[in-house]
Amino acid sequence: MNVTRTNHDDVSALLTITLNKSDYKEKVDDALNSYAKRATIPGFRKGKAPMSLIKKQYEEAVTLEEINRKISESLDKYVADNNIRLLGQPIPQDTQALDFNAEEVSVSFEIGFEPEFEIDLSKYAAEYYDVEATDKEVMKSVGNMQKRFAEKVVKDKATKNSHINFEVTEIVEGDAKPVHKPKYLSATEENTAIFPILKGLKVGETKEISAEELKANENELARELGFHDIEITHLGNEKFQIKVQEIFELKDAELNQELFDKVYGKDVIKSEEELKARVKSELDDFFKQNSEAVFVGKILEQIYKEDFLKIPEAFLVKWVMYSNPEITEEDRAKQIIENEKSALIAQMVENKLRVSNNIQYDFEEVLEHAKLSFRNQLMSHGVHHIGEQELHKYVLEMLRDREQMRRYSSEVLLVKIRSVVLEKAKKTEKKISYDEFMKKIQTKSKKED
Repeated sequence: MNVTRTNHDDVSALLTITLNKSDYKEKVDDALNSYAKRATIPGFRKGKAPMSLIKKQYEEAVTLEEINRKISESLDKYVADNNIRLLGQPIPQDTQALDFNAEEVSVSFEIGFEPEFEIDLSKYAAEYYDVEATDKEVMKSVGNMQKRFAEKVVKDKATKNSHINFEVTEIVEGDAKPVHKPKYLSATEENTAIFPILKGLKVGETKEISAEELKANENELARELGFHDIEITHLGNEKFQIKVQEIFELKDAELNQELFDKVYGKDVIKSEEELKARVKSELDDFFKQNSEAVFVGKILEQIYKEDFLKIPEAFLVKWVMYSNPEITEEDRAKQIIENEKSALIAQMVENKLRVSNNIQYDFEEVLEHAKLSFRNQLMSHGVHHIGEQELHKYVLEMLRDREQMRRYSSEVLLVKIRSVVLEKAKKTEKKISYDEFMKKIQTKSKKED
């Protein structure tokens, strides 16, 4: 058995696998002997049919199966032994039907693979933003806590700060059945079309609205009342009744022990000063994570643009068409590869950083990362306290899902890659406010769009 390689360029090649009959004859003979022992052929006792008859019936199929198995093994072994990082899958070249009687068999495959390259992170540099939470951000976060645990205060009449729950029903005459189902909605002053109408009503009072009013100002009122486009299109002379069911305002929770316990757990925070210090610490950590992500993103963007990061585009176009027979136009295949090019390059860089820095992780790390992610998600919604046992049980169950396990494993890998980049790439630290930091991110996002 022999494998020869002819490089087309740095990222694609032709592999030719040549087998001699001696490479697979023993396996074929063993298989035929096994068939002979089990074969039941008319005119012969079980296992007593002559080998010539067994070969006539089975030799070709058995030989071709063994040749294909040997070729597949040889291909996989060559790729592994030579540390070839394939992109796409090998494409067998057009060949005539294999001759199972031939003394020598050759099969060729086109392959595409990652180029050989190294990444010296110390050669890359970017600005690193040092963002510290100010009293402004701290008080905004505290205010959000107060709003989340706000007290509902029922009112008889609406003001600009009111929340109004109401019902919309179609008015029909006699025994006629309404076309439109009742709608149960809520509005604040942000709902500029309906709120002025509701504001003048008390609980239990009603207001009649015509289809014409609903469709005024490019259907503004109809949309706020939850009418879909198709419903609006079919509006004729219908009339609707709006009935106020409840008016209430939300009174921010007071900064007291009751609120502290709701947010962080009993007696964890015991004063307003402790609350602000805790919030500032959390915000500083959050800002640091964002700053690190932005810095790492800048470094990786520089790496992605390097000339040494090539992909075998011509091969990948062939592979897309080979593996998807319904794609018959080369231009369509080229567009698919163009759309995936950035992701492929990012994956190449990720793999190189993982291997060259010996990055590894285990299940416990994935579990802890998933718990932290879930806790941060809860915090973003104002939930700052959840029992460790409850959190552990929930996340453990979540990770039984393969997709969730894959997702969080990938995130752990990216976190470790981020740590390596933060350690080895050069930083130019710059102290800026959170508002300035957000402006830079938004400006960058607009440029990318």
